[in-house]
Amino acid sequence: MRSLTGIPLICLLLSQGTIIISYLISIQFDRPKVETCNPFLQGCLNITDAGIYGLEGFVFRGGMIAACAFFIVWWLMNHDFSLGLPKWFNRLKTAMGILGSILLIGSTAVLIPPRSAIPWDEHIFFATFFFLITFVAQALDLAGHYLFRAEKQVLTVPLKIKWICVLMQGIMIASVFVLRELDTGDWIGNAIEWWLALLIGIYYASNHGEWKRKLRISQ
Repeated sequence: MRSLTGIPLICLLLSQGTIIISYLISIQFDRPKVETCNPFLQGCLNITDAGIYGLEGFVFRGGMIAACAFFIVWWLMNHDFSLGLPKWFNRLKTAMGILGSILLIGSTAVLIPPRSAIPWDEHIFFATFFFLITFVAQALDLAGHYLFRAEKQVLTVPLKIKWICVLMQGIMIASVFVLRELDTGDWIGNAIEWWLALLIGIYYASNHGEWKRKLRISQ
């Protein structure tokens, strides 16, 4: 059981490692829509563009699907560590988190080259709802610390990290919908996508210390 407390860190490192490594590989080749930049600030491409062709495609699809499997395990473990919550609430946030992870698997699995053969409507649908549903699930998970728990008045460092991650996700997701109406181009939306993926991973990783503490207390 002790080794399972490393899963929060694996969720962050595997997902972000996959994204960054596939991007670093893709810029070595003349791939469509791939440019050399700081995508978090310049938004020169979205995450998907760096994970379609060749070696980077295998790295991206394999790594992200594996990361999603760890996301699902995270939610199942988080459910067991959250037994102090009402059953309906615990099951709701867990089900939403797992559903979001499954949607990302679907979004990733369809990225088989060439670009013209990729069902982009399905990919965009799955990816969009992954971000939306995961945001809601993580927001519910954070809310559970305050609505139903005795220690809700104590704002620990992990809870501060969770607050920042959820708040920033909410602001960025709202910004995407506003920017679509303003037709400001793709670069801001691309940069937001990179940040959203990072914030989701950081939220998962923030449970590492909490789970270790709970396991130590239970022994």
